[in-house]
Amino acid sequence: MKKKYCFRSALKKLATASLLLLPLVANAGYSIEEAYQDVNLQTARCLKMKNRPVNAIQDAWFDSLRAVQKRAVLFELSTRAMDRCTLETREKYSWALVKQAGETGDLKSLKDWIALNSPIGGKAKTILQSLPEEEINRLSLSDDFYYPFDSMSLRDKLISE
Repeated sequence: MKKKYCFRSALKKLATASLLLLPLVANAGYSIEEAYQDVNLQTARCLKMKNRPVNAIQDAWFDSLRAVQKRAVLFELSTRAMDRCTLETREKYSWALVKQAGETGDLKSLKDWIALNSPIGGKAKTILQSLPEEEINRLSLSDDFYYPFDSMSLRDKLISE
């Protein structure tokens, strides 16, 4: 009975470990240079999408916000849209960096990437934390904000202050 339990426990641990390593195995032949090039190409594609028109927000919740809150929400919506647009290539690049760090022991590139992709802080973060996450999520998944958009231009059109 105890032997069976130990085997089952070991099997679960092996399955869990293999799930964690799956992205590394899936990207095993993917070089850091290819991953870097792909993330840059996809980012450029996503930035081009910012040219699409988003002229107004017809949303009662958004309209009820103060100007400073609207600016923070627009920034967050823009960030989420870009993150969504570049997610796959950023994940591949991240795994390539992890693989490189594991092989070379050099963590500099990985640390730089983590710093670049760290969440915002300061006043905008405080403002966003004071607002209902479900409303921000709802707007983020709407047609106008699912894909990258020019948040600065929209901000200037919507918010006078």
